[in-house]
Amino acid sequence: MEKAIDNGNILWQYRVMNDLNKILPLTTVEDVLASLRELVRLARQREVWTQADLARRSGVPMTTISRLERTGLASTDTLFKVLFALNRLEAVEDMLKEQLRLVKFPKTLDGDFESAPKVVKRVRHKGGSK
Repeated sequence: MEKAIDNGNILWQYRVMNDLNKILPLTTVEDVLASLRELVRLARQREVWTQADLARRSGVPMTTISRLERTGLASTDTLFKVLFALNRLEAVEDMLKEQLRLVKFPKTLDGDFESAPKVVKRVRHKGGSK
């Protein structure tokens, strides 16, 4: 592992090539969970926080922080609280904006440019079926 000096604190830096090759590309759910748990653990260590520090700052129980770092599993609101405390929520926001932008485009680019898929509305008829 490489060490990096940042403002006088010794921080463990991403083990650049070897670890990135293990984590990326994200092709399965397991790959995404592995990347998520690695992100949370490394971001916490970069801040020189214990799991208890992160729990206190995020308002999430320490057992949940531990489970998130071990498995990558957490509820959406828990994950967002932790990422917010670690100042990493902006990356998720950017990804969601990009995904929303992409789903607004048609599947093919053969000239039919609808801005969004048509929504089928259900109509109820009063007084029985017709």
